Amino acid sequence: MNKSILLLLLFFLLNPFLLATSHPLNPIPVTLSVADFGAAGDGLRYDTEAIQSAINSCPEGDPCHVTFPAPGKYLTATVFLKSGVVLNVEAGATILGGTRLEDYPEESWRWYVVVAENATDVGIRGGGAVDGQAAKFVVREDPRKNVMVSWNQTGACLGDECRPRLIGFLDCNNVQVSNITLNQPAYWWFVQLTISITFSFNRMNFFLPKYV
Repeated sequence: MNKSILLLLLFFLLNPFLLATSHPLNPIPVTLSVADFGAAGDGLRYDTEAIQSAINSCPEGDPCHVTFPAPGKYLTATVFLKSGVVLNVEAGATILGGTRLEDYPEESWRWYVVVAENATDVGIRGGGAVDGQAAKFVVREDPRKNVMVSWNQTGACLGDECRPRLIGFLDCNNVQVSNITLNQPAYWWFVQLTISITFSFNRMNFFLPKYV
């Protein structure tokens, strides 16, 4: 073999990063805005379809940030994250959880405003908030503890456990939750993790009402 060709091959073998230009180690995330998919952000109209469309439009295999622009209140039924997607809720923006039973999946264990299932590299951040609108679940006020709605018509859950949570990462890996306010959950779980191999929480605020 020609000596110059051999030296060239050795050079690339010893410098593998030169061959990785099409797949960098830290690729720049794709950024999508829910506003570009039709989200109103007025807190009155449901933005579920726009939010889910933005998430679903994230390319497979690449990191993707789905942004909720401020100011805005984005009312939604359950939205489902997929691998690689991080929600970026800007300071001054709020994701509002729906308050109707039909806003959530049939299975009570999936009752979250935002949920990821069997996903990798997912999370939420940005300085904004997720609000479960717990006050709208109050049936009767009580000085000690208010009586809350309980969606237990099917018997799938018991007592006052039958209300939606804020965020769930179920069987997920590499979860990141940072710089986010979790406010007024209808049920006391703010964030639920199940079998997450790696996760990080940073700069979070929690506000739990007396009636949960």
